[in-house]
Amino acid sequence: MPRSRDVRPARARYKQRGASVSRRTHLRTPAMSFEISLEKLVYGGDALGYHQGRAVFVPRTLPGERWEVELAREAKGVWHARPLRLLVPSKERVEPPCPYFGGCGGCHYQHLDAGRQAEIKRHLLVETLRRIGKISWDKEIPVHVAAPWNYRNQADIKVGRGSDGGIELGFFEHGSHRLHAVDICAILSPRLNSLLRELKTPAWRERLAACFALELFADEADERARVIFRGSFSSSEGELLGKMALESLPGVVSVAVEGARPSRTFGETEFAYRVGEFRYKVSPESFFQASRFLLPELVEAVMRGGPLGAPGLALDLFAGVGLFSLPLAGRFERVVAVEGEPGAVADLAANARAYSLGNLRAVGVPVSEFLRRFAERRPDLVVLDPPRAGVGRNSLRRLIALAPAEIRYLSCHPPTLARDLGVLVEGGYQLDSVEMFDFFPQTFHIETLIRLTRIANR
Repeated sequence: MPRSRDVRPARARYKQRGASVSRRTHLRTPAMSFEISLEKLVYGGDALGYHQGRAVFVPRTLPGERWEVELAREAKGVWHARPLRLLVPSKERVEPPCPYFGGCGGCHYQHLDAGRQAEIKRHLLVETLRRIGKISWDKEIPVHVAAPWNYRNQADIKVGRGSDGGIELGFFEHGSHRLHAVDICAILSPRLNSLLRELKTPAWRERLAACFALELFADEADERARVIFRGSFSSSEGELLGKMALESLPGVVSVAVEGARPSRTFGETEFAYRVGEFRYKVSPESFFQASRFLLPELVEAVMRGGPLGAPGLALDLFAGVGLFSLPLAGRFERVVAVEGEPGAVADLAANARAYSLGNLRAVGVPVSEFLRRFAERRPDLVVLDPPRAGVGRNSLRRLIALAPAEIRYLSCHPPTLARDLGVLVEGGYQLDSVEMFDFFPQTFHIETLIRLTRIANR
């Protein structure tokens, strides 16, 4: 009988020590303050402590610290509190270099040394594999860590009105949809910070009244950039935004205006990002990794070892624009790349054509649908790179029935990774290696690469 696994976020798992659990999701009493000692960091960026038997999650705090906190909200039987006053600090606490840390919700760990952050993430990964997947991993985990600052090549900038009624740009506060205005961001690349500074000038602010968000994306050299305006614009407003951006924003070569009637593109219609020997077309609606460091190392790690180089069939599931599909096509007789997002699969097909990769077939259907109907030969290798939700039990069972010799699973969410690995292990696969990529220092996010091989006679 399959084992049940709790894959809820840490906040939902920790209940009380002896007290009854309230089902309210919002407080109905005035906020109260109390003192609490924090015991451990949990996945999601908060530290966990207990007050009167109740699990309490507090952001921007560390194990071993004692704080005065204020109860902010109750959700799913646990409390979430705001840190008010540090009473006993941790020896590991450092001074956050960013003046917005604590208001802006984009970073979680600036109060912790970057090297220690990677150690904490490794520990949380191992703990999550054990608790959810029932997988005890005591072997080495190579950890690749990006530069701690100025690493993001993509940013979603929120636009709203400040207390004085003027247009402000920034990010949401922790756990809310309140805008926190910023003038600079310590984890954005230099090119994106230059764009943010320009967009905050008076000439630009008055043009952004109908805009609710901006997406900024810079290339691998941090020289060329694309801007996407999202809002509600007339045709003339959209045209003015597009032309003004090309003329005045530093490094911008491509502009998309989404929400205009009709949506428009200005400047270069194709924006590309180079990783290794390949340049990948990335349309506005396509997803691409948001860190400008470690991508070549990640591709090399996925390509390393196993059946690569032998004639055979590889499946690249959740293929995106083809980050792994293109290099796989140089190593396998046939590659089938599956992507359910129409814009991304169009980019994938275009990228394959650009390099005359006739052995690479792009399939534009959801992975679950593809696995239901795939009836070709047994794959030699399957690469999985799903979104946060993971692959899911039904799709994994269909994949197991195909009996690929090797699976390489890249995950951005340890809880669903652990759940899915439990299914694969039950289905006759063993973990050969675990590798961690810390693309996003100062945050709780973790990318994990797992290599699995099929156990003989299963």
